[in-house]
Amino acid sequence: MTIRTTARAAALALSLAAVALPAFADEDAPKNLKVLPKGTGGREVHEIMNEWSQSLGVRCDFCHEMKTPGDFRSIDWASDKVGHKEVARRMYTMMGGLNATALPKAAGEPDAAVSCVTCHRGLTNPATLDKVLLQVTREKGADAAIGKYRELRERYYGSGSYDFSPRALQKVALTLADDKATLDASLAIAKLNVEQNPTAASAQVVVAQVLDLKGDRAGAMAAVDAALKIDPKDRQATRLKQQFTQQTISK
Repeated sequence: MTIRTTARAAALALSLAAVALPAFADEDAPKNLKVLPKGTGGREVHEIMNEWSQSLGVRCDFCHEMKTPGDFRSIDWASDKVGHKEVARRMYTMMGGLNATALPKAAGEPDAAVSCVTCHRGLTNPATLDKVLLQVTREKGADAAIGKYRELRERYYGSGSYDFSPRALQKVALTLADDKATLDASLAIAKLNVEQNPTAASAQVVVAQVLDLKGDRAGAMAAVDAALKIDPKDRQATRLKQQFTQQTISK
């Protein structure tokens, strides 16, 4: 699947849940166009703006000045008062540059291209789930991060905005495990992963690794056994089982 195909599929998925934006007629000549061609008609601009709003999960007033709160008829489309509008222009220009030369050359496909949804995935700030949770953990603690995970999962699961596979939580847990000061937080995230992904042997493996770092060999071995019960051929669980067994014998 090409980059362009992936972007189009994601855009279609987002459009299914989008709220319709105000309609424009062809005679509604757009004003103050700075990155779109000057001759772009009202309907075409509307289609472009609709795609952008869906890609970021926002509505018109995210970039356009709404003079009366809640009244879309009061929007001054030509106004540059809202800062997001200029950001959108810069992003659109950057995307055009990438699609014109850099991406086709890098991908080896003449039609390789990205769109807003490729990165944003329905988010204004397209950070990955692991980065969001790491930041919350370091600022507010593991309980807050777990609460944030549940909130994001409830809102975005199935949308493609975040990766809710076991990998994301594993990355958070292992990153926190690198620092002794955040081992407890690491274990809390690892256990959350087991709760959310009970059939993933890799989730139990991470619990085993963190417990081993905390000096709980019995707990680590129990987690390894749980992983092997899920997948008897899991290589990492098998290796840890052998490692823990040898260390026990050598004592």
